[in-house]
Amino acid sequence: MSLKVVLLGNTKLGYSWFILTHRQGLQMNEVEVIDLDYKSHSLQQIKKFILDVKPDYVFDHMSMHESVNTISNVLTTFKEIANHGIKIVHFCHDARTYDRYMGNLQGIFHMGFVGTHEMVNNCEDAWDIPVFYSPYSSLCYERMANPAPDLQFKEAVFTGSPNSHPDRASFIQRLSKKIPIKIFQTQSGQDLRHRTPELSASAKCILGLCTGYNIPGYIDVRPFQYLGTVACFIARKFKENIIPEDIYFPFYSYDNEGVEQAVFHYNMIQKLDTREIQEIAFNYIQQHHSCKVRIKDVLDKLGG
Repeated sequence: MSLKVVLLGNTKLGYSWFILTHRQGLQMNEVEVIDLDYKSHSLQQIKKFILDVKPDYVFDHMSMHESVNTISNVLTTFKEIANHGIKIVHFCHDARTYDRYMGNLQGIFHMGFVGTHEMVNNCEDAWDIPVFYSPYSSLCYERMANPAPDLQFKEAVFTGSPNSHPDRASFIQRLSKKIPIKIFQTQSGQDLRHRTPELSASAKCILGLCTGYNIPGYIDVRPFQYLGTVACFIARKFKENIIPEDIYFPFYSYDNEGVEQAVFHYNMIQKLDTREIQEIAFNYIQQHHSCKVRIKDVLDKLGG
C-alpha cells in the first residue's frame, strides 16, 4: 500500500520552493500527495480536512509562524490530529540556529527536518523528538533545458532581492561598477523563477550571492535551483562539501578581494565554452541533490 501525505504550507504561492520540491519529490517516490494551503484555512478547517483524508503523514513548514496562527493554538490542534495516529513532520530550511518555537513537541510532531547543523542539536534538545539535517534540493529534470533566444544575456544575471541583505547589497553595488549585471527582482513583473531552466541554459552566467555563511550547514536555494538546471554559476564558496567547488566558479568573500575574484571569473567565462562544466554540474546535482533523492532520505528516516 502506498503512502499518503498531506503537504501543508503556502500552496497558493506558486514558487514556494518547499511546496514545489516536496510535492515533486514525494510523487517521484510514488507517494500520494494532497496539497492543503495553510494560510487560507482556519485550524479547524485544517484539522477536519486532515482527519477526513486520513494521511499517513502531514509534511508542514509554516506552523511556527505566529503571524498566521498562534503557536499555542497550532499545538492544540496538531495534538488532536496526532491523537488519531497521523504523524506530523515539521520542516524548516531557513538560515536559523533556533526555530520560531523551541518548546517540547513530543506527542504532537513525529519528526523534524532542518537546514542547519546547529538547529539539529538545538531543536532536538528543545523539541524532544528526532531531528535531522536536510538542506534544500533541486527540482528533477530528465534533461538539460534548451536556450531561449529572449533570455540570452552576456551580463552576469542575478535573480532575487538585491537590497534585502546589507552585505550582498554592498557587494552587488561594488561589483556592478566593474562588470554589467542584469537583475530580475523577486516578486516583480520581471521575476523569472517560472523560467529558471531556460534562464540557466541561456544566460552566460548566473550570480549566486547567497547569505548565511556564518551558519554551519546552511546553503540557500540558489545552487540547487540553478546548478540543478544547467547554469554556469558564480558564487561565494559554500562551506559545506556537499557541493563540490569544481562544478561552479567560486569566490571567497564579500570584501574587495571577492569582488576581484568574481570579476576574474566573469571575464574568463566570456571567453570560454562552459557547456561541459554546466553539464557536469547538472548531472551532479540531479544525481545527489534532486528532490527525489532528498525526499527518499526523508522517507527512509521516517520508516526507520
